[in-house]
Amino acid sequence: MKKILFITFFYLISLVVIAQEVLVIGNRSIDLNEFKSLFYKNYNNQSIDQKYLDEYMDLFINFKLKVINAEDMQMDTIKAFIDELEGYKQQLARPYLTNKEFDNKIILEAYERMKYDIKASHILVSLDENASEKERIISYNKAISIRNNILSNNITFSDAAKKYSDDPSASDNRGNLGYFTVFMMVYDFEDVAYNTNIGDISMPVRTKYGYHLIKVNDKRNALGTVEVAHIMFKTGSGADEKRVNITKDKIYQAYEKIQNGQDFAEVAELYSEDRQTAIKGGLLPPFGVGKFVPEFEEVVSSLKEINQVSKPFQTKFGWHVVKLISKQEVPSFNDIEVEIKRKIERDSRSELSKEALYKKLRKENKVKNNVSSFRSLRRIAFSEVNKGEWDGSFTDVERDLFYINSIPVNVESFIKYLLANQSKGSDFDDLYINFVNKELLAFEEESLEEKYPEYKSLLNEYREGILLFNLMDKKVWKKAVEDTIGLKEYFEVNSNKYMWNDRVKATLYTCTNISTLRKIKSQLFLRRIGLINHDQVLKEINKLSSLDLQYQSGIFSKNDNKYIDSVEWSIGVKKEINLDNELSGSFILVDIHEVLKPSKKSLKDVRGKVISDYQTYLEKEWLSILKSKYNVFINKDVLYSIIK
Repeated sequence: MKKILFITFFYLISLVVIAQEVLVIGNRSIDLNEFKSLFYKNYNNQSIDQKYLDEYMDLFINFKLKVINAEDMQMDTIKAFIDELEGYKQQLARPYLTNKEFDNKIILEAYERMKYDIKASHILVSLDENASEKERIISYNKAISIRNNILSNNITFSDAAKKYSDDPSASDNRGNLGYFTVFMMVYDFEDVAYNTNIGDISMPVRTKYGYHLIKVNDKRNALGTVEVAHIMFKTGSGADEKRVNITKDKIYQAYEKIQNGQDFAEVAELYSEDRQTAIKGGLLPPFGVGKFVPEFEEVVSSLKEINQVSKPFQTKFGWHVVKLISKQEVPSFNDIEVEIKRKIERDSRSELSKEALYKKLRKENKVKNNVSSFRSLRRIAFSEVNKGEWDGSFTDVERDLFYINSIPVNVESFIKYLLANQSKGSDFDDLYINFVNKELLAFEEESLEEKYPEYKSLLNEYREGILLFNLMDKKVWKKAVEDTIGLKEYFEVNSNKYMWNDRVKATLYTCTNISTLRKIKSQLFLRRIGLINHDQVLKEINKLSSLDLQYQSGIFSKNDNKYIDSVEWSIGVKKEINLDNELSGSFILVDIHEVLKPSKKSLKDVRGKVISDYQTYLEKEWLSILKSKYNVFINKDVLYSIIK
């Protein structure tokens, strides 16, 4: 009884499985989900009925026949195909190899920070990225000592920056970085700056440059993108007081003219010493925070109304007056989300994103270390790897080093990684962590098709698309171009499809005045009575001014030229056409030399069209062969279930 029940159950399950096969070609089965995946991508929202499904199924079968033919020819084993598909595979996998929760968080964080500009100063205690632990501690303690001195009011931050900072610019700017916004600093620096209160001094923060002490001086609403015009009188660096005062007098004179109603652009063009912008009315290209010296930027930021003009102010370059032309606030999140993502990919945040992905993978997968194998290898290789000189000598390379979900990764794989990545100052333990991360990522990539059906479907579409393109190129497109004998034979068999209709040899003369028209008519009369021929007519005509006369000779078919279409197609000079309504005072004269009867075109005349038709013919013949080679069965009940 149990056996009968089991067989019945198995039979019912088999029916369900078979019922979902919408198409069988040869020994390949295509299930309904695969069919629907492509069907709905090409669906144009019209009503679905049996006729619509049948028509689409015909196209789908043609597509699948070609792909199966390519597979049977083992085109999917060719290196060029494998390499191309691998390239697409990496692109398609990228959105799945992320920690979406973390990435969304840093995208939103970046957008929120874009709404504000930070004004900060810093003191740098430089430290090499590959510095030893001892060197790191010394630099950190130095930064702490400087900070304590400032907090004890023994020295101001600006004086400490000038005295202690390893940033070369500190001797001039005393550590003042001016205003900046998101993505303008390395992330670790930016993160601390945005999370430090105005007036506070941060604890030492490590970046690739060393340790920084950051003092936040101000936080304001973002400058956004502004466009201004300016008038400038230059002092130059190191100008004496006399030069500065002369320049100051000039800017105030210019400012007074503007206050008295003279146009800003006119004053800029007449007087500004920035001649590159003066000729444009003083207009500067649109800019955002951090593009100009702080003094200039702060004045621009203070202008709230469009067309508002600042009072004269001084920078290290000279004296300026600025007019606000336009101001664009930070765009909405939807408008700028894609741009933020691109910037994150190029920013140090991308490393944080990778670390978040590895953390997620470690959480989702069980990684178990073989401690004895690790210790044995570390004991031999640690110091030599640090020198970048290990030769890879180790016995028992087949030993398991660690496991990902019980799948072993052996010691030999890690040795190869060490040999490829070791350098002077390498840390064995860091390289091990990186290697585990690499293997986790590879494991995840191999699991994508199983975890994400939509990824599997999309990858298969790319796979089949590449196969189809390569085989179509071989069987149809390239063959039609390169098979000159076959193309010629096809043309000769189908030459009646490529015919010239009625045509005329004619010349059109366009005359801009009645005088030129009369000269043309007289020349044509001489030709008609046999005193000169057509070439001599053209020679005489060419002596006339090209401004008074234009002519066009050639062979014309119907719809090639509306003026030739408008006259009777018979040999002779036709009545002139007055163009008063189109070109005032102009005339067109139509001279028909010969009426050509319908005739066959040469292959040269229609080569492009013949190649296209030959390709269609080759594809049709190829499909005919495939349909006789592979049995095709359509499960109509499953197909029409889409209607329901």
